[in-house]
This record gives sequence, C-alpha cells and structure tokens, in this order.
Amino acid sequence: MASRISRPMISNKDIPEEVICYDIFPRLPFKLVVSLKAVSRRYRAQLTDNIRFATLQATLCPSCPALIHIGRSGRESSRYSLDVLSSTPSIVGVPSSGLDFLGCPIDNAHFHILASSNGLLYIRYTPYHIGPLTPPPIIFIANPATQQAQPIPGAPQHLDQNRALGLVFDPLVKQKFMVVQELPFTITNDMITEFRFVTFSSDTGRWVMSDTLITTNIKPVRCDKVVYASGVLYWDYGEDLLWFDVSRSVTGSIKMPWKLQESNFEGWEHHSIDVSNNGMLMCTTINKDGLTMYQLMTIGDHCWELKHKNGWKNIMETSGDAFQFCHSMKLRNGWQKIFCERWFVRPLGLENGRLVYLGVRLKWKTPDRVLRYDMDSGKVDNIGKELGNAFDWYCAFGYRNSMAALPPIEVPKLQDGFCDGKSGGCICAIEGNTE
Repeated sequence: MASRISRPMISNKDIPEEVICYDIFPRLPFKLVVSLKAVSRRYRAQLTDNIRFATLQATLCPSCPALIHIGRSGRESSRYSLDVLSSTPSIVGVPSSGLDFLGCPIDNAHFHILASSNGLLYIRYTPYHIGPLTPPPIIFIANPATQQAQPIPGAPQHLDQNRALGLVFDPLVKQKFMVVQELPFTITNDMITEFRFVTFSSDTGRWVMSDTLITTNIKPVRCDKVVYASGVLYWDYGEDLLWFDVSRSVTGSIKMPWKLQESNFEGWEHHSIDVSNNGMLMCTTINKDGLTMYQLMTIGDHCWELKHKNGWKNIMETSGDAFQFCHSMKLRNGWQKIFCERWFVRPLGLENGRLVYLGVRLKWKTPDRVLRYDMDSGKVDNIGKELGNAFDWYCAFGYRNSMAALPPIEVPKLQDGFCDGKSGGCICAIEGNTE
C-alpha cells in the first residue's frame, strides 16, 4: 500500500519534469502548490528558491483575489496579525497569520498595511511608546505568502507618515517595485491647488521628487486608500480621484460619479475604490437607499458606467438573516430610517469583481461585522468575522497570493546614499519637508 501511494509522487514518466515544474505547477492555486512541498521532497526541492518558477507562478497562477488587513488577534489582545478575507479560503491564504517574519519586535508596536500590489505589501512598524529615544518607524516591503520582508532604506525620512501611498509591482513587466506618495504642494483657500509626487524605485534605490506636477482644486481630506490598476495609481480624495500614470509620468484628477451627477454625500454615506478581476477601477458607494457600483471607463472624459444597484429593502428581504445582529429592524415600522441612524455600513473591498465585503457596526460601540454581498444573486452572507474596534476604521486591501521573490533593492552609487538632497532631485531639498 505504501509503495502504491508514493509512486505517483516520485515522477510521471509520461510528463517531463520541465513541463511539470514550469508549465503545470505555476497554474495551480497557491495553497495547493504549498501542499505539494509537504508531500514530496522532490517537489519541495523544485519549488523552493527557484526564481524561474516563482516568476512564472506570479504571472500564471489563477488570481483568486481576496482582501487582506492587519488587526489585533482579539478584542483583549495587543498582538497584531494578518487576516485574509476570501470566498475560497481553501486555496487562498497565507502560511501564517503572524508577523514574526518581519524580523522586528511584534509585542510592543503598531502595524499597518499601507499598500498592496500583486502579492506584495507595504507594512509600517511603529513602536507603542513615542519619545526622544524612540527609533523611527520601519517601513517593510513584504510578501506574506513566502514569508519574506526587507526594510525600505530612507522611508521614514522621505515619507509623510500621515499620508497614504501607492505600491507598484508588476511581475509581468520587470522585477522591481516602486513606491509613490502624493505631496500637496500648494494650498490656497482651504483647497489643494498643486500636487507633486515622491517616488522610490528598487532598481535605483533612490528617493526622487518627480517632475510631474498637477494643478487642480481638491478638498484637503484624509486619503486612506490608494489602488493600482492597469499601470495607474488612484488616490481616493472623497469627492475627487487623483491619478498618476507610472510609466508615462502623467497625472490628473477625476470627479467621483456622484459629483458628476451633482449630488452630495451625507454623513451616513461611504464609498471604496477597488480593482476588478479585469484590471478596471471600481467605485462602490453605500447610502441610505442601498448599494451602487460604478466602473471607470476612461480617464480623459471622466466616464463612469453604472455596473450594479440594489436597494436596502430588496437586500433585507433576500438576506435578512445576515442582519440579525441588527435586532431584526426590518420587522419594525420605519426600520430603514432606524438602520441608517444607528449603524455604520461601509464597503471594505471587492473580490473578483462580484463579491463586495461590507463592514457593519453600531455607531462607535462595536467593531465591524464583516458581511459578503454577491452582486449576481443579491444575497448577503455573514462570514462570522469582525474587523477593528469601536474607535478605529481598519482599511482592507485587495490581495492575491504570489510566490514571487522580493525584488532586490539596489544600493545607490552616490556619496550620500539613497538621495542627493539637490533641488528637484529629492524631497529632502524641499523646505518644510525635511525630517
């Protein structure tokens, strides 16, 4: 019996090893590939530290998209961990939810995901206690699937820690990653009228102030999320969408769909920008009437297309059980008004262009309950998870498993290391932004 079980694991005489390793395995879901390492020593040797295989897997593996976030392990716990939200947890996930692979103390610090792109994450480590002897935050580029991480040189000195940033990683194009942060350059009459961009590229190892500049009028609201779709980074500025084409170094801004319709968001309404499985930018909005999703068709003429719309009445009638923790408000007179007054509902993110994850919380009293809405069926499922706490808004990012190795960070051949501080060459040269 033992020999019968082990024989297929040794080799298949009809299929060359080259085909198995480089044509078949890269197309399998991530968790299945990882399990092969445990079953066969031969496969483990072929799949470990194999740069060619890792590159192929990063480009050929089914995307199996999911969402990922960092949060505390429990309500009473101070330890942070990774959590993956997926409709297919059997094939999508990370080997360990712990953050030990970052190689820093994990019991006395805050951790936040700042950006995500094709399997790589940008993670910030900040010590709990701030003082004159406290070391600066550490910014890591990390791949939780392979449990690899490395700090980004110069990141604390060159990034505004209170601003979101974009991460660009496309294994199909080149083995490098790029970090981009927008910098409000001129503020006039409480409006941001000019933006520039701070960039870091792993193949140069240098921080540079881009020559690209945009003149616009955008309200200076907090931007918590930046997404990367088909070569373009998008910053969510509430009523406006700031974009930056990385390869062409071209930038611009677009009004959000409800602003083009000349309507204004009320306090209860929330929205999220995400990327669909075809690489298109999507915007999900939630208000007192229901859920609506738009797709950005073109940048130039500000063209948004309505993709989906459903009202709360229909959603509750289809999936009332998922909202039972809201005390069966659908059975009361005026339940919809009460629902909007007592509960926050916000879109957390999008999985494969069809599943919308929702965070539902009693205002300032409970963490988010995570629900999953299927646009095809109109049904909502309570997946049994909580996100954040009563006073924090945790951000979830699009994620896909990738076994790609972290691109090496080039050591700059400059006397001053990762920046030269000259005018136009680095953020350090700009008065008021030197740390």
